[in-house]
Amino acid sequence: MQQLTAMKHQQTAEFIRRATWSIMIFCCTMFASTVFAANKAGEVVKVIGRVSAATTEGEIRGLTDGNPVNSGDTVVTNINSFARMKLTDGGYIVLRPNTRFQIADYNYAEKPAENRSVFNLLKGGFRAVTGLIGLRNRAGVAYRTAVATIGIRGTDLEAIDCTDGCPDLGTDINAGMYFKVHEGAIDVKDYKGGELKHFEAGGGGIADLNGKITIDTKFDWAKHGCPDCGS
Repeated sequence: MQQLTAMKHQQTAEFIRRATWSIMIFCCTMFASTVFAANKAGEVVKVIGRVSAATTEGEIRGLTDGNPVNSGDTVVTNINSFARMKLTDGGYIVLRPNTRFQIADYNYAEKPAENRSVFNLLKGGFRAVTGLIGLRNRAGVAYRTAVATIGIRGTDLEAIDCTDGCPDLGTDINAGMYFKVHEGAIDVKDYKGGELKHFEAGGGGIADLNGKITIDTKFDWAKHGCPDCGS
């Protein structure tokens, strides 16, 4: 009976977390549709497979090499598909297969305080190298997921959303968001806005479904990571 009650509490907590995340994304999308939708964030420099983008108004377009991506767009990669994007500040983002990645709030400006580069990982995974926005306004860069937010310190980082256990990877792992720092450093904060942990180059960890952030050494980045992501 106690085990059943605990399972029900965990399921309820998971439902609340996902509902809160969905509401936050909806609010961010509506805000972006009125302010940032026309702001060019960069362009796609390489597509492998099928990749598309959805605007905040719900318009969907296919993406090929050279196509622009804008603030507010949600970029989607299909099975066995990759997308490499170059941002206007010189940064790069590579999306793994089966990924939904929103350019939530992007603004590359002359005044440092006006620079913003905020992204939402809704599904899948990515590898990112930060550009000049990260140098001008480090606090303005964030990669948000359902369980944690990643802030940067001049960084080459990678993250994979495995809150569903990542059955497509063909391995048995704990559910959560996995991340790794290739260069620079990151600060990871749980989705409740409480715990903050720092990770240097070569380090990585997991944010579990409760937002708890711990060092992880079991995830096989050499096998499941994204060193080139289809390049």
